[in-house]
Amino acid sequence: MVGDSWEFELVEYRNSGKPGDDKSGVTGDIGTFGPVAVERSAVYNPLNKGMETAWLSGPAFPKTVFRGKRRSGQPSLHKAELTLAGKPAELSFNSRALRKEARRLHIAYEGRTYVYSVERPGKPRVLEREGAKVEIEISRHMPPTGYVSPGTATGSVDAVDLAIAIVLEEVDTDVLTLVGAAMSSPFALMHYLSDTGD
Repeated sequence: MVGDSWEFELVEYRNSGKPGDDKSGVTGDIGTFGPVAVERSAVYNPLNKGMETAWLSGPAFPKTVFRGKRRSGQPSLHKAELTLAGKPAELSFNSRALRKEARRLHIAYEGRTYVYSVERPGKPRVLEREGAKVEIEISRHMPPTGYVSPGTATGSVDAVDLAIAIVLEEVDTDVLTLVGAAMSSPFALMHYLSDTGD
């Protein structure tokens, strides 16, 4: 893809509120778009009936909400819903696919189509549409700041692209990886081993 690139950083945080109301997430100053924050509950709430929500907010960003079945303390892609500025996005992925190329998350929103992919745990997460790409690396500890995830925006990236990519940082997307597929069924595990074996 042809286009200029620029970089940003997301910093993990945890906010202790009232008892049972701790929040965690990421914050960042995203170039000309300014500050952004993604927040989710850091504690399990039985009233949510097994669902979890991540909220993204920032003056230049559409209010973005991702809701899905709770897994590892985060919303997951199971029973997932994504809304931006109150308008729903359409999410689809093949949970039974055995090849990484087929396990990508497809997102449709307001005439745009995106592909979100994670090659394997520890590798960057990538959101792409025609003419724009947002790539966010796995977080690493950088004293004294804490855990930081470097990001790169390439092409005609706008606030909607960034909102989707950044809110997904607080979503459990392991199911998109081959390792996630391997954990989902014995048959997928055999296929994974055949892919990675010598």
